[in-house]
Amino acid sequence: MSLTLEPRTVPLRLRSALVRGLLAGLVAGVLAGGVGFWTGEALIDQAIALENTETTDHHHTAGSTTEPHDHKHSDEEVLIPRDVQRAGLVLATALTGAATGMIFASIWFLKSRRSRLDQPLDGIMPLAVSGWVAVAAVPWLVIPPNPPALGSSDSIDYRTGLWLLAVLLGLAALIIWFVLKKWIDSRTGQSSAVSNGIPVLAAIAIVLLGWQMLPASSVDYAGFPGDLLWNFRLASAATQLTLWLSMGLVFQFLMERSARKSARL
Repeated sequence: MSLTLEPRTVPLRLRSALVRGLLAGLVAGVLAGGVGFWTGEALIDQAIALENTETTDHHHTAGSTTEPHDHKHSDEEVLIPRDVQRAGLVLATALTGAATGMIFASIWFLKSRRSRLDQPLDGIMPLAVSGWVAVAAVPWLVIPPNPPALGSSDSIDYRTGLWLLAVLLGLAALIIWFVLKKWIDSRTGQSSAVSNGIPVLAAIAIVLLGWQMLPASSVDYAGFPGDLLWNFRLASAATQLTLWLSMGLVFQFLMERSARKSARL
């Protein structure tokens, strides 16, 4: 519910926004971690079991013709056991959410200082959705996440670099959309279907162009179950969507609550 407050009554102090962004990010990170654990952990176990089965079959097929030093790493000790990974999932998403929440609060604070909205708090959820599109949705489409058993550990730096390029592509598309929409609105003096549609089309064009220019991920999908791959990617998308939407909602709630207290003073 929007507050019927004058813009000057909305607390825009940076420290206040950062604290609430931190809290919102923590809550969102815990929720996202729960979604990731519920939807993705079983799929990761299936992928690891598939990888171990294929490695074992390879060893049995090679027989005595393969030297011991040529064997894969199935018999090596895992650096981080699965039980530790499961326990650390929610902690990792909580810390990620906290950092993201503070960045989100900083951007909202700067944006709200220059906002022409009657209610600056009304811009929180649109900003959260924009962040999700740029930082999560575009990279998910351009460089889809893959479960274990797809991709070599030797190429992790390369694949991480591709993901960072995809994030930059999403941010570039968001900036192009924002700047173009602002320019068209300043020319026409009002928001219309044209002023809304052209920036969206331009952002989509930037994403498609960047997608074609990015190098291939060099991942071999041959023989990997398609349903397992798709379900893992849906679980990853659900985790990111939970993080961004819940962060926006919690931050909105905390800021509106702070505004009510300020209004009573």
